[in-house]
Amino acid sequence: MTALLYFDDIEIGRRDVCGSVTVDGDDMLAFAQKWDPLPIHVDMVVAQRATGGLTAPGLYVLALKQRLVHAAETKAAVIASMGYDEVRFHKPARAGDRLTLTIDWTDKRLSSSHPDRGIVTHRLSLLDDSGDPVMSHFDTILVRRRSPD
Repeated sequence: MTALLYFDDIEIGRRDVCGSVTVDGDDMLAFAQKWDPLPIHVDMVVAQRATGGLTAPGLYVLALKQRLVHAAETKAAVIASMGYDEVRFHKPARAGDRLTLTIDWTDKRLSSSHPDRGIVTHRLSLLDDSGDPVMSHFDTILVRRRSPD
């Protein structure tokens, strides 16, 4: 059962670890062929020369992150995302890589116009098995309060 994390529950400085996914090579390649057919994503010969092998498209990596966000046992009572900032792809993701989602809660404030919600910023990262970031970004979200009092 999923537990909702309301604005009032969010602790700045807290890190949540929200599960892992292994990059499926066939799925990665099919995505790249349809949505981002750069040679480093779809052509083994070119990719081997350029980067040491096929790499996952950034949009695919973001989709894996989103899958983990939605599968998390605890998730924020999000009303809406207000946008991503500082999206970074720190190193290539490849078939067989195991990626773990972490969420670092970095800032929050009450909404000045809607007392039933707050504005929260958190950093989402996918880490490889060495703990190195593969992808990260900040997301500012509107989150429900338990009560507007």
